[in-house]
Amino acid sequence: MSDYHVGPYPRVTLFPEDDGASGGIIRLAIVAAIGGVLAGLLGGLFRWFLNQAFELRIDLLAWADENPAARWIIPVAIAAIAVAAARLIVRFVPEASGSGVQHVEANMRGDDEVSPLRIIPAKFFGGLLAIGSGLALGREGPTVQIGATIGNQAARLAGLSQHDRRTLTASLAGAGLGVAFSAPLGGAMFVFEEVARAFRTRLIVATLVASAAALTVSGWIVGGGPIFSVPNLPAGPHWHLALYALFGLALGALGVVYNRSVLLLLDLAGSIRRVPPEIIAGAVGGLVALLGVFAPFLIGGGGPLNENVLVGSYSLGTLLLIFIVRFFLGPLSYSLGTPGGLFAPLLVVGAVAGSLVASTLNSLMPTLDLSPLAFAIVGMSTFFAAVVRAPLTGIILIIEMTATTSQVIPMLLAAGTAMIAAKLLNGPPIYDSLRERM
Repeated sequence: MSDYHVGPYPRVTLFPEDDGASGGIIRLAIVAAIGGVLAGLLGGLFRWFLNQAFELRIDLLAWADENPAARWIIPVAIAAIAVAAARLIVRFVPEASGSGVQHVEANMRGDDEVSPLRIIPAKFFGGLLAIGSGLALGREGPTVQIGATIGNQAARLAGLSQHDRRTLTASLAGAGLGVAFSAPLGGAMFVFEEVARAFRTRLIVATLVASAAALTVSGWIVGGGPIFSVPNLPAGPHWHLALYALFGLALGALGVVYNRSVLLLLDLAGSIRRVPPEIIAGAVGGLVALLGVFAPFLIGGGGPLNENVLVGSYSLGTLLLIFIVRFFLGPLSYSLGTPGGLFAPLLVVGAVAGSLVASTLNSLMPTLDLSPLAFAIVGMSTFFAAVVRAPLTGIILIIEMTATTSQVIPMLLAAGTAMIAAKLLNGPPIYDSLRERM
């Protein structure tokens, strides 16, 4: 099969061996299936425990709200300790810091050491402590790196070649992403467009088999189906496409600002030398919990918040508040260096931006009759394209997460204009920037 290069990036030869060779492809598929089962098991358990942590946090904040004069201290103290503990894990396992994506990409390009097995418990428990406490971090960061580590170690134990070890590292990383969002095709496209940036026969086979196995197992633990329940959404009139194109340009510029905010806060956190990072992480974790005492819907990874935005549960003023808080809370949470990803929080920002734009324009010009839900869906995929610079991955992810295809054309157009805006503003993809920092 021909080797197709994906994306506007320099050619990276991650899989230099002849892809036409069929030797060992069945063995590769078997190892991919076994690795997928393990990734689905751990990823599914991670999601299940995060759901339990969310319920406990909501109950605790509700209990504190009954007597705010004193009880608010309890959730703040618990969150501060938990986030500090998550950061302490990173002190002993530095590879567990932040998102797993840039670590996986660096490993595959030979810029970083192969992730050791200690990554798995560090990401699992560190992610539970950080995300479960209310930080605006994504569950996909831990599941991606856990999956990649499983793939690499499984290939090593099976005695596969270096070529196939890289193949399985990429494939299982995609399976981990698919498990996080119940999006097997999105996870697969993530491998081809972002991690490997190529299509090759062995890579495709391993990715499809691993994703199928992982999603089957995780489905037994957390259930299947789309992440978000949205009503049927008809396609809008064709003239709305001009508005989606402008919306994409705006989100492209916003994505550049968001990426620079992430890097700026990382630099700021790194410049503080006299205070241990665990103390800083605990202090921010406590402040986030304090915010949660007054507005519990504003904190956390953002899944329930995102769904409420999609179904139109918030007023225009509340949407503006959510947008402002979440735009800064995501980069702030990430700057602490605890385990956790960027995807889920940025999807919230994109959804809120879309709903906010449509609702504002409708209030100013009711004859436009824009759908806040449609703009929210397009906003998620477009902001993903602007930040990550993997537009096809973002579009497929959102299609699977919402189970709607009526907005494919607006999603394609808005993602394209967002990429143009980000390119003109010289904003590099976030994971390229994070990988360079390593």
